[in-house]
Amino acid sequence: MTTPSPLPRRQVHLVDLTTIAGATYSPTLGYLQAAAQADPEVAARCSFTRHALLSRGSWFEPVCEQVLASLDDPLAVAFTVYFWNRAKSLELARRIKLAWPGCRIVLGGNDVSYQQDTLFAEAPWTDVLVHGDGEFRFTEVLRAFLRGGEGLARVDGISYWDGAGPDRRLLSTPAADRIEDLSTVPSPISVYSDAELATTSLLVYETNRGCPYGCAFCYWGGATNSKVRRFPMERIAADLDRIIRLADPHMMLALADANFGILPRDVEIARLLVETCRKYDKKVDFFVTWAKNCNKRIVEMAGLLRDGGLLAPVTLSAQSFSTTALDLANRSNIRVDNFRKLQAEFRDLGIPTYTDLIWGMPGETYESFLTGTEEVLTAGGAPIIFPLLLLNNTDYTREKFRRDQKIVVRHLPVDVSDPELTGDTVVAHATMTEQEWLRGLEFRLCLYLFQKSLLRCTLRLLHTAGGVRMVDLCERLRDFLFEGSRESTAHAIARNYRLAWTEPGLVDRELIERELGIEVGSGELYGRQETHFEALLHALVKDPDGLERFVDEAVGLLLGSVPGHLRPDAGSLRAAKELDLAAGAVFRSMITGRREQLAFTAPTGLLDLLREAGDLPPDLHGPAGGTVTGRIGAAPGFLADFRPGSTFSRFVVLVWRGLVSPLRESAVDRDDPGTVASPAPEAEPETAGATAGEAVPVNA
Repeated sequence: MTTPSPLPRRQVHLVDLTTIAGATYSPTLGYLQAAAQADPEVAARCSFTRHALLSRGSWFEPVCEQVLASLDDPLAVAFTVYFWNRAKSLELARRIKLAWPGCRIVLGGNDVSYQQDTLFAEAPWTDVLVHGDGEFRFTEVLRAFLRGGEGLARVDGISYWDGAGPDRRLLSTPAADRIEDLSTVPSPISVYSDAELATTSLLVYETNRGCPYGCAFCYWGGATNSKVRRFPMERIAADLDRIIRLADPHMMLALADANFGILPRDVEIARLLVETCRKYDKKVDFFVTWAKNCNKRIVEMAGLLRDGGLLAPVTLSAQSFSTTALDLANRSNIRVDNFRKLQAEFRDLGIPTYTDLIWGMPGETYESFLTGTEEVLTAGGAPIIFPLLLLNNTDYTREKFRRDQKIVVRHLPVDVSDPELTGDTVVAHATMTEQEWLRGLEFRLCLYLFQKSLLRCTLRLLHTAGGVRMVDLCERLRDFLFEGSRESTAHAIARNYRLAWTEPGLVDRELIERELGIEVGSGELYGRQETHFEALLHALVKDPDGLERFVDEAVGLLLGSVPGHLRPDAGSLRAAKELDLAAGAVFRSMITGRREQLAFTAPTGLLDLLREAGDLPPDLHGPAGGTVTGRIGAAPGFLADFRPGSTFSRFVVLVWRGLVSPLRESAVDRDDPGTVASPAPEAEPETAGATAGEAVPVNA
């Protein structure tokens, strides 16, 4: 009696079209493959190929050719779909169906789950849509495919085409339960080789799933409002050991937990990460989403990560400070007094923080948005402002809510510098006009350019001495930047930023590429963030004399908004300008690779003000009533691994994200630090356009 030949193995291809250069690791593809291979029938009859590929711009066609060339009578091709890759994923799926009509197309992911009617109308070549947790459902779907499609009706949590021709109809099975016991889900890194883990630029890892909050704008908890489910600590320890051992020196490790620090064991995970990095003498860029309501546990964890040398700023989450907007979003924030206390506590510990704000939340007005931003700034925080996207499966997308709040949506780039990364953006609602929406985005660029980068010290001084809100000073600079008559590359970049928000097709990528020294049309801009901001900074700081003229003109304009009797004394104004120009020199060092230091003479009172706000190094003190002189510039560590172009780009992103400020992490060489110097003599302000008035001393 002869033994029957084993059935041939069928191809299963898993596709994640990414937006980040070098991100060749996909946790979703790893989960799907690891779970499927844990099933004996599927493992015996299927072979798996993963495609985590950058598909931006001109790279999309080669990616399509690469995937299509790898197919040979495939059983199935599965895509993980998000708003940033939806269009291209569906287009590649269409081409695969044309080439291999018998291949089953399977889709899953946040952007398409529970959207079956819309998705199958948009992409009728789709065969199966998997809703929610996909690991085990995808395995069941593959088993059904291996049996000719029999049994799909018994797989919970999917939608699929049933029948053929005129009798074909869309069916959905009952909703599936969430995976409660995450120990049953195999580790995604188990299917990756050492070489694959060693070469990826980004590795996303999760230690738990679920979010107990129900924010109306967020799919993470708003659509699921689920308890937090945990992966076993033993597995986490083994995975982190392998990840860190193999990590490239420039890899970013992004923790995908919705609320890192919400569980008591998260302290142990932070400690484990630090100890593992020490074990292998590795440093990685570590990014987390911290728990929504900051607590002492997070302070402890942040201290552990800081002491371990891991760059992990703490999120003091807000999204908005408007009670109306927060009520409509089903969200409660930490109290404002606690927010200020935590900002001060983290600043004293030397731990950077940032605060996400969403511009365009229903119930928000332009004035309430400015007031909330001012709250972050006066507390010494770093606001990061995003336009509001409508994400599928969130409360904001419900028809009645959209109608009641008069929400107007346009399909626009999430980052105006990147016209391919698009989403449904809220541009108007009952308390915000479209003109106000655009004004807020222009204000956002001015905040990044002036408050975070080039005029940080001067703005803090004018705010403190003159009692003028920093957001109002940035508003004055908005008109200066966008309406100024000066014809320069900087103004051209700013105007293109404004134009591109209303007409995305008119974004001038050549202007940005030329300014940043990138080969025009090379595609190098893909994966870089806020490139209008980066190019604008580059244009302004590269020429020291040009930067000083720009600063003089801007400060002269600002002084016109401060009553004469409230203006700072001339010595403090001059010192703030020297420090701001030194910040420009820090950025310039990131362009040239040469460490540049500028001289400064500053009253102790000004240094105390700026240091306590987190604008200067924490150890920059001076004698009471005196002045400090010295030189300040980029810390050598930032230039230790200098790479033309990329060092500047990375530093700009760090400043934008609030991980560093130009001068807080700088190096200072002081002149005679033990000597009490005499206060600088009063003089007329050197800033163009300044008007003399009664000075408010800052060196008292």
